[in-house]
Amino acid sequence: MAQVTIIPAKNHADEIVRTAAYARVSSDSEDQLNSFNAQIRYYTEMLQNSDNAVFVDMYADEGISGTGTAKREEFKRLMNDCRKGKIDRILTKSVSRFARNTKDCLEAIRELKNLGVSVYFEKENIDTGEISSEMLLTLYSQFAQEESMSISRNCRLGVKKRMMDGTYKTSSTPFGYNYVDGKLQIDPEKAKIVKQIFDWYISGLGSIEIAKKLKSLCGRDWNPCSVRYILTNEKYIGDTLLQKRFTTDTLPFQIKKNNGEKEQFYIQNTHEPIIEKTVFESAQILLSSKNTSTEIVWETSPLKRTIYCGNCGTAFRRKQRKNCVYWVCRNHDKSAENCPIKQIRETEFQAAFIRLWNKLQTHYKAILAPMLRQLETLSEREKSGNTQLAELRKEISEIKRQIHLLTILNSQGTLDGAYFKERSAEFDRKLLNTQKLLRASLDNSDSERLDELRKLIAIIEKSKQITEFDEVKFGQIVERITVLSDTEIRFELIGKIGFTERIAR
Repeated sequence: MAQVTIIPAKNHADEIVRTAAYARVSSDSEDQLNSFNAQIRYYTEMLQNSDNAVFVDMYADEGISGTGTAKREEFKRLMNDCRKGKIDRILTKSVSRFARNTKDCLEAIRELKNLGVSVYFEKENIDTGEISSEMLLTLYSQFAQEESMSISRNCRLGVKKRMMDGTYKTSSTPFGYNYVDGKLQIDPEKAKIVKQIFDWYISGLGSIEIAKKLKSLCGRDWNPCSVRYILTNEKYIGDTLLQKRFTTDTLPFQIKKNNGEKEQFYIQNTHEPIIEKTVFESAQILLSSKNTSTEIVWETSPLKRTIYCGNCGTAFRRKQRKNCVYWVCRNHDKSAENCPIKQIRETEFQAAFIRLWNKLQTHYKAILAPMLRQLETLSEREKSGNTQLAELRKEISEIKRQIHLLTILNSQGTLDGAYFKERSAEFDRKLLNTQKLLRASLDNSDSERLDELRKLIAIIEKSKQITEFDEVKFGQIVERITVLSDTEIRFELIGKIGFTERIAR
């Protein structure tokens, strides 16, 4: 009979769990300092008596809103360290401190779970290492998101109330005025230019011609759009229209032009006028009558502020002729002699994006994945070769070690209270100053590019091919379109990646 040797299972309880902590703290320097280092001590004391846990690092974002992760540098550093296998477990006070956006929270938790990293939320007593925790996490993160939205709604209600009772203070100063002691006051020199614009327009000049005359008169460039804005701005007759723009009610919050979606408030005689009402009304009648066969299309477009001319660098503008919407270089629109790049139909940009998306969706593993690995390798080489950064990180680690040791000695009762307080304050100052030096020396461009490239791959990976133009997908991955010629355009995507597509003429 064959001899059987039993190999005992590993006791994972004996393994060292590398534990990190994450928090968002106040932006005020003194409060931030106290909160940051108090939490270092809190987690150090929590883990000092553990036989199988070691405190890796404290990650804290200063005064950053929890509704998104884009500007949370420490959160991104935490995620990157987890991807590099440096962390096994994350401790955080509550779901609301981790994220106030359900989507971002769950995406991060799911990625961490795939990496084998668990997150423990102390307030809610949720451990993502447990199989059933995600359902609870969804519930609590939804509560946190609702809290953030409630705060935003209350702020907007306060603004609306001030608009309704006429106590709202304008947040912008139109050309021709100065903002003094909470009131608009006329700037005599600029007011002359405003009056001249109205006189020229009523006499028959268009906004483009007026912009050219203003350039020769003032010595600086004027945009025809700026001229039209002045001609339609009620503030020049001493009145104020409030809520021309509004913030959306759902995350992510966006500011949009109010085209009737929200009520507006018109207040008369709020300040001294520059233009007489009869002159202003005449200009409005003239503006409405100039409905030519070719006009600028003012409504919002997902392509707005993304298309630029590869020849002269000028932004494209959206226009319409009969039922055809197209984009044209502003210089070419003024005169074909200024720029040879001709107009391109909007449908051509959309068709090019559809082709690009489908190519990426099919071949992203062959195109994007190798690029990501190459960038990660280069980034690691650069960081390891930067001795200044290495020294600063080493110094921060040493200060944290001393804080850790000081905390242990104090908890054992071996230090005098006054001495402990004095040394703690000294270490706090050293840590804050060294961290400032590190942030000043650290170039985040590579890190940000890697994060964006990972985001691009995740978006493409989770989606399918498309047959129609998708505004959401376009907004997610496209940062800029450069028109190289009449038949070729280049898409600049997040992660600083460019792809060229041909267009039909």
